[in-house]
Amino acid sequence: MKYKPPSVLLVEDDPQHAESIKAMLERVHEFDFVLKHCYKLQEGLKILKNDEFDVILLDLGLPDSAGFETFQSIHQQATKIPIVIFTSLFDEEIALKTLRSGAQEYLFKGEYDGQDLVTAINHSIARMKFVASND
Repeated sequence: MKYKPPSVLLVEDDPQHAESIKAMLERVHEFDFVLKHCYKLQEGLKILKNDEFDVILLDLGLPDSAGFETFQSIHQQATKIPIVIFTSLFDEEIALKTLRSGAQEYLFKGEYDGQDLVTAINHSIARMKFVASND
């Protein structure tokens, strides 16, 4: 079987942070990826209807949605795609709620580097594949 790099949907409204995430991932040389970026929840939901992804990187604070509802909206449409939350929202209750509801990882902006993000992506994909193989 031919290797296919993971396809990543990034839902992030801050262009600087989106560029930062892309740059972090690019610095991890052993990690190849295909990245698609959008700025709003509704854009992300439209993209998910037409394209397939291996993982979703999701900011919880978007112009058209905020908090747990942002995660819930994406997760309802993409139940089989691992979701890695990254946010500046330091709210332990929301972190635990999203993880209990199906998010694979919850990272706080500014507290991770490219290797941490790649590890979160790879572990999330592996966990979802394991769960799917046991269904």
